[in-house]
Amino acid sequence: MKKRTSKFTAIELIGVAWSLALVLILILGGIGWCMNVYKITQLDFESPYKAEVLRGIGVIPPVGAIEGWMTFEEETK
Repeated sequence: MKKRTSKFTAIELIGVAWSLALVLILILGGIGWCMNVYKITQLDFESPYKAEVLRGIGVIPPVGAIEGWMTFEEETK
């Protein structure tokens, strides 16, 4: 009988790695969405409205999770 050297199978290790990656993506996405909501509150809502419109669309969680990490040229002034 062959002695087993590892306590986990390859499938179990892949499952754990995917789970950790998913948790990391969810945490970073949540932080990005919160950053987007904060950034929309800091805008001046004066013409041009590019950043305001994009940040408003970013209230939808998957979009805001990405937009939160972005900076638009109107915001750098």
